[in-house]
Amino acid sequence: MANLEFPPQYTRAGNTTHTGEVHSIPQDEQFAYGTAGFRFRAEKLPFIVYRCAYLASLRARQLDSAIGVMITASHNPAQDNGVKLVDPSGDMLSSQWEIYATEVINASDADLTKVIRDFEKNFQRSSQSKIARGLIHNAKVVCGIDTRVSGPHLMEAARAGAALFNVKFVDIGVVSTPMLHYSVKSFNEPEFADPTHQGYYDAISGAFKKLYEMTQEPDGSRYQPELIVDCANGVGAPRFRELLKQIPKEMLSIELRNENGELNHGCGADFVKIAQKMPANFILTPDAAPEPKCASFDGDADRILYFRAKNGCQYGTAELFDGDRIAVLFATYIKEQLDIYTASKPRNSLKMGIVQTAYANGSSTRFVREHLKIEPIIVPTGVKHLHEAASEFDIGVYFEANGHGTIVFSKHFDSVVRRNASPLVHLRRLHLFSRVINETVGDAFADLLATEIVLRHFGWSMDDWNQKLYQDVPNVQIKVPVADRSIFKTTNAEQTLVKPDGLQKRIDEEVAKYKDSRAFIRPSGTENIVRVYAEADTLENTHRLGKSLEQVVLSIGSA
Repeated sequence: MANLEFPPQYTRAGNTTHTGEVHSIPQDEQFAYGTAGFRFRAEKLPFIVYRCAYLASLRARQLDSAIGVMITASHNPAQDNGVKLVDPSGDMLSSQWEIYATEVINASDADLTKVIRDFEKNFQRSSQSKIARGLIHNAKVVCGIDTRVSGPHLMEAARAGAALFNVKFVDIGVVSTPMLHYSVKSFNEPEFADPTHQGYYDAISGAFKKLYEMTQEPDGSRYQPELIVDCANGVGAPRFRELLKQIPKEMLSIELRNENGELNHGCGADFVKIAQKMPANFILTPDAAPEPKCASFDGDADRILYFRAKNGCQYGTAELFDGDRIAVLFATYIKEQLDIYTASKPRNSLKMGIVQTAYANGSSTRFVREHLKIEPIIVPTGVKHLHEAASEFDIGVYFEANGHGTIVFSKHFDSVVRRNASPLVHLRRLHLFSRVINETVGDAFADLLATEIVLRHFGWSMDDWNQKLYQDVPNVQIKVPVADRSIFKTTNAEQTLVKPDGLQKRIDEEVAKYKDSRAFIRPSGTENIVRVYAEADTLENTHRLGKSLEQVVLSIGSA
């Protein structure tokens, strides 16, 4: 049983911030493990991180595996922070353990000992049996932080929480969220990669360089290797700069911007997606030459969007190449290789699936269905839903429109492609491409390298990428602050509101006013806001529809 002496600074009553101030948490205040784990203002986090790390140590002992603790608030403002747990395969925490996490965090100080004892009774029998037989060797808690000033203090809270159950604690320092996921998988599967920063850099850059060497640009190629990256003033700046040291500049010529300013302020993938504007330090003067190809990371570098200045539009407006377009680009490349393989090996085919959310641009969904001949799977918002659905395929491509996504590969894919030393070029391409990708989670670095390889393969410029796949339907997203987001309930993969009563009818009435329109309203999983998404035939009509739906929300539950 764990030694139940709780440091006062990590209790609800004595919860102490990174500035040394006591920020007590009411004993009855409730929290929920959501899409991004627990995410709040940083002053609330010390006691939460402490308890999460304890739970991670319990799961580590139960499974005799490394369990991850990532301390980040991703695209949220710098004053926020958060914590989420990572399972042994590098996947997100299992749904059942999300419930356990919520129960542990919501316990009052007085009840915490009983809650912990009850958990240990449930899980200790199998764990103690393994200990008695000398079978517990690999249990550890692996913790990383992003660049927020509250991170080091919360790292110490995690260290103390893991010590409560006497489990080894591994501090991997300042990392992107995908690096933490990759490291956890590597600790548990040593053949996957070395679980260090350098191991991550070597594995992904090594596969990229090999695939680059066997990727010949077609005649008339318009591909350009120059790229400017908005780092959101986050962890993407130092960690991507380290990765780029492994890649010759003649392969990729990348300039990093927004490295040391205020995190996510006027920059980053979330800003670019929502505002549809150029980020800070990318704004053009009227007489300046257009920027070349651009990309944007979010604060913890698990999202990426490409963008460029939008010609003929208002000064500073960005044309987006979002997660939908990246997913379709990847799927088009993979399908080309699969078609060649299937023609020669029809009995041992590989099945590819594409998973989207309701935020996917309507044009991308039609392209997948009509041109790639694949029926897209639509799931509720949240990476876990996409990842689970994608895992049903040999090659499962999933991206959210916000730029978070990856590709997952089945054991059948491993046997056909990764473990098959085939001389066939298309299989070698698939093998190396799967190694560039970080299949554990969406990874801005890996997705950028994969995007550049595919654009080079097709010989495409940004214009080609835009014109040869599909044309986006104009769309808009609006965040609407509300007093209580829990009153908004959805169904049909979050595309239809069932609560409050009558609200969906009002949405339908507004949508019916515009041609080729589509819209939905859903509560955020991490903030007390409601998100409005709208599409229509023109940008003007899209904005009108979005604004009318914003007013509908405000009439129901304004903050």
